[in-house]
Amino acid sequence: MSDWINRRNVLLGASALAAGGALFSVEHGWTQPADGDRSNHAVLVAVTEYPHLPPSAKLVGPNNDAQLVYEYLMGSAPVTFAPENVILLADGLDNAISPSRDAIRRTLDDLVTKVRGGDFVYLHFSGHGTQQPAMDPTVEPDGLDEIFLPRDTGQWTDRTKGVPNALIDKEVRDHLQAIRDKGAFVWVVFDCCNSGTMTRAVGLTDGEEVERRVLPADLGIPDAVMAEAAALGEATRGTGEPAPRQNALGLISTKPTGAESGSLGGMVAFFASQTTETTPEMPLPRGAADATRLGLFTFTLYSMLAENPAVTYRQLGQAILQAYSGNNRTRPTPLFEGDLDRPVFGMSNADRIAQWAIRVDGNALEIPAGMLHRVSPGAKLAILSSPGATLDQTLGYLEVTAARNLTSRVVPVAHEGLPVIAVADIPLGAYARLTEVSIGFELVVARPQDEAVDYSEEVALLNAALDRIAGDEQVPVNLRFVGVRDDADVKLAVMSEQEVARLVAAQADGPEAGRAALAAEPRVWLLPPSAELSLDDGRRAPSLSLAGATADEIAGKLAENLVTMFRATSLSRLSAASDFSPDQFSVGFSIKRQETGGTEPLPPGVVPVVHPGDQVHLETRNGTSRPIDINVLYIGSDYSIGHMYAERLHSGNEITVPLLEFTSSSFGIERMVVVLSEAAPQTPVEDLSFLEQVGVRQQSRAAGAGTAGFGDLLRDVAGAPATRGAARIGDSSRSKGSVMIFPMETLPRG
Repeated sequence: MSDWINRRNVLLGASALAAGGALFSVEHGWTQPADGDRSNHAVLVAVTEYPHLPPSAKLVGPNNDAQLVYEYLMGSAPVTFAPENVILLADGLDNAISPSRDAIRRTLDDLVTKVRGGDFVYLHFSGHGTQQPAMDPTVEPDGLDEIFLPRDTGQWTDRTKGVPNALIDKEVRDHLQAIRDKGAFVWVVFDCCNSGTMTRAVGLTDGEEVERRVLPADLGIPDAVMAEAAALGEATRGTGEPAPRQNALGLISTKPTGAESGSLGGMVAFFASQTTETTPEMPLPRGAADATRLGLFTFTLYSMLAENPAVTYRQLGQAILQAYSGNNRTRPTPLFEGDLDRPVFGMSNADRIAQWAIRVDGNALEIPAGMLHRVSPGAKLAILSSPGATLDQTLGYLEVTAARNLTSRVVPVAHEGLPVIAVADIPLGAYARLTEVSIGFELVVARPQDEAVDYSEEVALLNAALDRIAGDEQVPVNLRFVGVRDDADVKLAVMSEQEVARLVAAQADGPEAGRAALAAEPRVWLLPPSAELSLDDGRRAPSLSLAGATADEIAGKLAENLVTMFRATSLSRLSAASDFSPDQFSVGFSIKRQETGGTEPLPPGVVPVVHPGDQVHLETRNGTSRPIDINVLYIGSDYSIGHMYAERLHSGNEITVPLLEFTSSSFGIERMVVVLSEAAPQTPVEDLSFLEQVGVRQQSRAAGAGTAGFGDLLRDVAGAPATRGAARIGDSSRSKGSVMIFPMETLPRG
């Protein structure tokens, strides 16, 4: 069940980020924008030390975030950043300024004086954010200011002064506005959270995954003052009206000010989480021996950028959401706002080939691509004399022997009938082109905690059941078991409902749920990677009673649940094997609201909130010269898969149809999955209804009660013959395919 094989199934051009084809530059293999005298600037802020806050506020990941971003901008970015234009504010990094409030403000002030019209500015903030009572409650709909915490953040004194040395949202907005007033374009990224709580199962993530979260109490803000501020916000909105979903710092207004000039620079803002969520840092890349602690959002953002920077900001945001879905991450829900249809870095939104210049140092070979580019040890790359060469002109092959985030060591190998090429025979200016992209088809499961002293017998029974599942070749799921604290798609925990209620109350400092209605029997909980615990609708993890069950009974029921979860997560991961660009085939959705009867578009890169009775309508257009089969599937928060639609669209065809209506059967983060498959003439429509499955119940009864094309990868999801598929790149004889994922949050009404 753990064998690794290579498969070549689909033409992969540009993944779910859009585009296919060739992009050429001397170093990176894509087109530099014709930007004339444009200068590119960056300010990277990383705060790890908080000497005036409790020790729990200390972080590790922000420095690694800044280092990763710096290395990308200086060595891998598709546009040029002069070293003097990249300013680093961090403690413990070379040539960096300590990230105090004054230093951050001074750096931003200097940037305002330096930039000119047409310049590009990138800002990245990693560290802690939180909220404080709004200094002016009339301008904050929730009664709270969002704040970013520099190194010298102090303890709150009163509402008029706020948290000493914190950067409040208005200050950040003012600096960004000043840069835009000069005519420069701004892209700002915040990898921090601002509030929210998450209850974790004890002992499942210690030392691995840490939330970037500082509570108001850590800053000395009394609970009564925060409650009063929230009440003022509710009074401003209207009693009972919820605060709108918003970004972490409220930087972008959707209302015109009337004062904006035609020379105002554009702006895009990326946020790791909503104001009501936390965001984690953890060792990344996942499973790598030399993984370093990084912000999940920063790592995912730069993984997607490394794969294909020639996209719009909206497409980049959509790719991040798809990557979260593929890793079974339903929380947090990143937000993307601003001029999202502009190209990233101001580049030409052209096509892309995954290829890089080969660097020769004696007999050692290196390419400027690594784990972030999906280049991993064992990957094969074709050697080409120039970036414009085709694969039938391949001179030989390279194999990756060691990969870091942005660079890889390679050696010549015999492959595809070609002998080993001597290093001396590799021509000057040669390129290495990736010929396969790996797609993970396995479910990583963390065994239950050893600390469950009260349930030691049940833990032993559960481990015995897992051993039975692992040894059963008839179970159609590829499992890899890891330690209790290791990163995993699913984390198992043994506890009762009453214990979950106690943990939620203790960690959230709130009232404990009524225990009379909660069971005291031990259950195995199938938790997400964050090990989040909740008894709320839409956030409660599936669980299975262990009372009176044997190992065989537990294995049977648990295997069913793991197979269900495997298929749902594997389907999400197929977005890596996509190769239709938006100009070839467009897919759009709109939401018809039950309450108003009005219809609103659902743009990519957005996680909308929907309720029972709301409807989704589908709009598609086939701009290719070939017939395309479209299937729409729906993955519920319970890992169910529903088949909603199948149709063949011939060249030039357009359709608009009602697709689905939301029910009250499940709540939480759910996903619409659009599967496109290039069709051969005179063949039946591709029908993916075989992927349908019933979901995992939140509360289950006791356990005692080939080479054809894109379709092969889809059938792998159902049958799970291998833990990893390799999507073939650059072979036009194979049928194209694409998977696009549109997440949304379903909530009860009221």
